Amino acid sequence: MRCAPFIFPRIGAAVRALWRPMAGGALGLLLLAGCQNGPKVTIDWQGGPFFAPTNFSGLSEMPPEIRRVAVLPIAGLENLPPESAAALESAARIALLEVGRFEVVPVDPAVVRSLAGKPAVNSVEVLPSALFDRIVREQAADAVLLIDVTLYRPYTPLALGVRVKLAGREDPRPILWAFDTIFDARNPAVANAARRHAAGGRAGLVDPGPAALQSPSRFAAYVFADTFATLPRRPEPVPPVVPAKVSHQRAD
Repeated sequence: MRCAPFIFPRIGAAVRALWRPMAGGALGLLLLAGCQNGPKVTIDWQGGPFFAPTNFSGLSEMPPEIRRVAVLPIAGLENLPPESAAALESAARIALLEVGRFEVVPVDPAVVRSLAGKPAVNSVEVLPSALFDRIVREQAADAVLLIDVTLYRPYTPLALGVRVKLAGREDPRPILWAFDTIFDARNPAVANAARRHAAGGRAGLVDPGPAALQSPSRFAAYVFADTFATLPRRPEPVPPVVPAKVSHQRAD
């Protein structure tokens, strides 16, 4: 980008002496405002780019026998205010229900504490066999979901780290799906995706504005929605076979 030279007006010498320092400052401002070619970060909540989590692995399809899943309390919330912990638990539960991969059965923290000595178990810890067996038996669960919050920044720029594992009930408790990602609103793609989610998704027409990037509960709703969207999808139902009609010709 080229900048036009600054031209002094035709004024007297005395006035010109006072003008030069002012002009130098104005010229500096013009150079800063109009002559920089550095990258500029813009938020485009409709056009993107949008963040897509990639740090997950698991089966390509949900096994048909996984119908009912016991969800353990979220680990990593011990030092948060009770209202913040409750908001994160609620956001995760709502996102699981909306994605509809399986029936969700929340596990009472008291049950976990009775066998693990604490209200939540981290997904990288060894889950006590007695706890796993009791959850599966009492909840009639086909699998167990463990959720950890690895990072929580409830002030702007918002950030939320989530690690999740889905473990099957059969020994040796296979990991059917695992996820580990940090969503940081300092990343323009994350900010765009959060605003699009708050607007109602891809079909949203009204930008929710800065509130989507200032409300921890709204941001958590976005994070858990995108997290659980990566769960293995259920296999498409096989359409029934319709027998072909056989025409019978009448003999004359």
